[in-house]
Amino acid sequence: MAPWAGAALWMLNPLRVVWLALAAAFLLTLLLQLVPPRWLPSCALFQDLIRYGKTKCGAPPRPAICRSFDVPKRYFSHFYVISVLWNGFLLWCLTQCLFLGAPFPDWLYTLLRILGAVQFRGGELALSAFLVLVFLWLHSLRRLFECLYVSVFSNAVIHIAQYCFGLVYYVLVGLTVLSQVPMDGRNVYVVGKNLLMQTRWFHILGVMMFIWSSVHQYKCHVILGNLRKNKAASPAWNWLLELSQPYCIMKIKATP
Repeated sequence: MAPWAGAALWMLNPLRVVWLALAAAFLLTLLLQLVPPRWLPSCALFQDLIRYGKTKCGAPPRPAICRSFDVPKRYFSHFYVISVLWNGFLLWCLTQCLFLGAPFPDWLYTLLRILGAVQFRGGELALSAFLVLVFLWLHSLRRLFECLYVSVFSNAVIHIAQYCFGLVYYVLVGLTVLSQVPMDGRNVYVVGKNLLMQTRWFHILGVMMFIWSSVHQYKCHVILGNLRKNKAASPAWNWLLELSQPYCIMKIKATP
């Protein structure tokens, strides 16, 4: 085996394999959607898995077996409950390590080692991972608030597989970020023993972009939520609104 091939296999830790498999699955799904329908037999299960919300209504009548796996779309809030709790715990553990010198719990350190965390990687990874976890937790907290008090969900549904994927996704994202932290045993390895000394221009740019995009997305969700709160809106208008949400968000972003 060539040296570069061996190095590539060594770098394929479990987390990278999972994300690579998910990326390949989504790419394959996109390619199948681009294939003309006459070239592939119709599969109700496949269409049911890739559609959610009002887009299921525009498809051919769904078999009863497919409808039995539906869960309300308003369950989106569960994703952010899990993320706030789980990623908040990971952020708390990382904060304890960085600022108080407390080691990671044994079970968490073992899990990170299994998932591919390595020892003594330098650069700005400790500060970068800390900022990403902070942003992830703040984003999840804001989205949970929006799901509970801003968004107005219709009677649309999602597939149970999509629901389970959303729950697992936010657990894996936090672990992926934490696995990038340079480790010194069960402690975090910080170059120069001062986290702020790792600050670079891209950290400042990233903070500014996060604040701007979060405020902008919140404004978009408020506008869309207010449109749904219009009691005079007909069912046809609600269906049209659901389908046009991506376009509405793009239009809002283009407005000064």
